[in-house]
Amino acid sequence: MAVFVITLLIFLVVIGVLLWVKHPHYQMAKADVIVLLQNVLVGQASENDWAIFLSSSFRHCPELEVIREACAVIDEREYLGQARADYLFSDKGLEELKRVLVRVECLNV
Repeated sequence: MAVFVITLLIFLVVIGVLLWVKHPHYQMAKADVIVLLQNVLVGQASENDWAIFLSSSFRHCPELEVIREACAVIDEREYLGQARADYLFSDKGLEELKRVLVRVECLNV
């Protein structure tokens, strides 16, 4: 009987902890997007950084969602990956991303 009670208590504690501690989620803010774009432009961003940005949800900020979509379009046309030294994009793609960076910096969010 004691084993049953101890098992039940452990089970309830585990369930309680799982309900209390929500899964972590990552929300990028304007400052995070600016840092990422700056890193891409100087060749310091990884493919993983860029992939996480493109797959992120910006439901909390529609203005940043528009920026993410613009970056996705640039990604489809100009993305090189690590094929060109440290830069993920062609020269044309980097120029387009510079313009996107200016747009992000002008956002009031």
